[in-house]
Amino acid sequence: MQSRRATATTAAIAAALLTAAAAGCGSDAEDGGDLGGSWTAALATTAAWSAVDPNGHGTADVSTGDGTRVQLAVAGLAASTEYTAHVHDGECDDTPPGGGHWLADPDGEDAAGNIVELVFTTSETGTGEVTESSGLVLDDRAESIVVHAPDAIMTAEGLTDNRVLCGDLED
Repeated sequence: MQSRRATATTAAIAAALLTAAAAGCGSDAEDGGDLGGSWTAALATTAAWSAVDPNGHGTADVSTGDGTRVQLAVAGLAASTEYTAHVHDGECDDTPPGGGHWLADPDGEDAAGNIVELVFTTSETGTGEVTESSGLVLDDRAESIVVHAPDAIMTAEGLTDNRVLCGDLED
């Protein structure tokens, strides 16, 4: 039978070992650690689209834990049009705005199953809302939400960038 002192010493050693093991796991910045929290983004029209959709704007609420949930609301866009939005790995001041799509596996394909994607159709007044849940968990590489216009509209407007709205993720 162990004494109380031996039991306390054993517990202290076990706690120290657990702390040391956890410290050795690395920081989020070093290993692309999961964000595990919630963020918002205020989306604004990108410079390329400012003449086409000058009143375009939106909001995004993003939460992550066991997966990722994105709630997106937009206004001031083309009426009755299907748009696509993604989580991106760059900031809106980057060129191009928002950088590339955030990839769950950075070495994987830029395709379904490795990206967080939302598809929605605007109303007759150019507003739209969508909520999407994904099993993918965002990490510290997630920086922004970007809304992409259909290629047909981009081409018709004589533009080469389909990024209509962009908003940086903020705490």
